[in-house]
Amino acid sequence: MDTNLSKDVIKKFGTDLRAVYRIKDGRYEDVDFDTAQVTRRGKKERDLALALGVDNITQAIIHRLKTGYGEMTSLGHPDYGSRHNELIGEPNTEHNRRLVKLYILQALAKEPRIEKILRADIRYDRRLDPSRVDIALDIKLGMINQVINFVLPFYFEVQT
Repeated sequence: MDTNLSKDVIKKFGTDLRAVYRIKDGRYEDVDFDTAQVTRRGKKERDLALALGVDNITQAIIHRLKTGYGEMTSLGHPDYGSRHNELIGEPNTEHNRRLVKLYILQALAKEPRIEKILRADIRYDRRLDPSRVDIALDIKLGMINQVINFVLPFYFEVQT
């Protein structure tokens, strides 16, 4: 967590509970809440940890892309999520890889804290895994002129 963030940056990018992903290979799955040691009235305790600023927007982007489009409708967010998960079970073709990219870009366009998508590449190497593509993202955040980048794998076939 970056403790040198200005109050304006924290306000713009928000605060949320910090997620811990137990599957560490970039899939961002098996999520739980992180904890941190805090001091209250001179006594050390454990409490839920916070994601602030850039950490929060990075986590929010991951969650938006990992959530199926429309899954949050009952909570008042019918346009939240990405449609690329609808392609699970479809063949890994050039057409479907283009759809993955389109659906990712549509989901990211709804995130107001993103200034610009600098790169959204769908990488595919049949020799490594014929059902897998990697979604490589470089995203420019507004206000602080910072770029975040990460790679999310996507599997056209269900992984066991």
